[in-house]
Amino acid sequence: MLKSIRPAHDQAFEEADQPAEQGPNCMDDVLNLAQVKAELSYLNRLEERRETNVANLKRLKEARDALLGKGSEVAGGSISRSS
Repeated sequence: MLKSIRPAHDQAFEEADQPAEQGPNCMDDVLNLAQVKAELSYLNRLEERRETNVANLKRLKEARDALLGKGSEVAGGSISRSS
C-alpha cells in the first residue's frame, strides 16, 4: 500500500518543482520584455529626433538657398550698375 502512495507523492513533488523552475524563467522573460520595451522606446525617441533634425536641416537648406539666390541677384544687380 505504501508503494502505491509513494509514486503519487513523488509525482506531486515533481509537479511542485515545475513552477519553481519556471518562476525564474518567467522572471527572466519579464525582465527581457521590459528591456526590449525600453530599447524600443529609446529607438522611437531617436526616430522622432531624427525626423525633427531632417525637417530642420531641410528648412535651413531652403533658407540658405533663398539667401544665396538673393545674394547672387544683388551681386548681379551691382555688377550691371557698375558697367
